[in-house]
Amino acid sequence: MLPCNGCGYRQSIPGNSHIKCSFAWLEASPEMQAAIPVNTSNSPRTRQWFMFPFNYDPVWGPDACPARADEVDPAMMAKPNALAELLSLLR
Repeated sequence: MLPCNGCGYRQSIPGNSHIKCSFAWLEASPEMQAAIPVNTSNSPRTRQWFMFPFNYDPVWGPDACPARADEVDPAMMAKPNALAELLSLLR
């Protein structure tokens, strides 16, 4: 389970019990990009609940996240993206 509780990059999705991550993964170091939390399950049901970083339930993710932070670093906050917002609404 991802340690998203208390993370500064955790954001809620209106009308959804899942969350999204607002960390700027594309601007992170290559080491952090290599450690992006990915669901490696072959189960379609598990993949349905874990569309990281757009719309996911942290229960289905790995146990660690390199971007976990109590406070948000404004330089590493993802810039608004209309397509990402649309994907966060999908289930």
